[in-house]
Amino acid sequence: MRFGRVGRELGVVISVAMLIDADARPASAYAALWPDVFRFALSWTNDWAAAEDLAQEAFARLWRHREALDWTEPVLPWLIVTTRRLAQDRFRSIRRRLLAGPASRPASLDAGVADRWLDLRDALATLNPLERTALVMTAVDGRTYEEAKVLLGTSAGALRAAASRARRKLEDAR
Repeated sequence: MRFGRVGRELGVVISVAMLIDADARPASAYAALWPDVFRFALSWTNDWAAAEDLAQEAFARLWRHREALDWTEPVLPWLIVTTRRLAQDRFRSIRRRLLAGPASRPASLDAGVADRWLDLRDALATLNPLERTALVMTAVDGRTYEEAKVLLGTSAGALRAAASRARRKLEDAR
């Protein structure tokens, strides 16, 4: 089958439309999902500025991976997992700085805050990633187990068990 001039032009138009559509998807995801991703990051960090940074970085990674993502599937689970991994990296960085000693601590970090961070670090260290995520998504973010299971790709029963174990571990750590 031969395409005339109109067919080639139509092919170019379709290709350009597909390109525009591919770039519009992350922008529409940003507009629709920013509040959810930001709240999730805030529940992990309890720090407004850090949560904004984490959410922004998650969306930047969404933009960089826009070609590889399956846009027929919801992207919120991908963003939540990415945000969780970024938060964990942030906690590891904070832990390294706190354990390195006073010379590496920022001047604005007083001893009381450092002690609370170390207590929080010790308590969170007792939780595995699924327990921490289940607890944050249900107890802090207010999602139901059904909503969280869709985002995390696991069963509601596994999330209930993980959240229960997390609560028990945190109570024992007191």
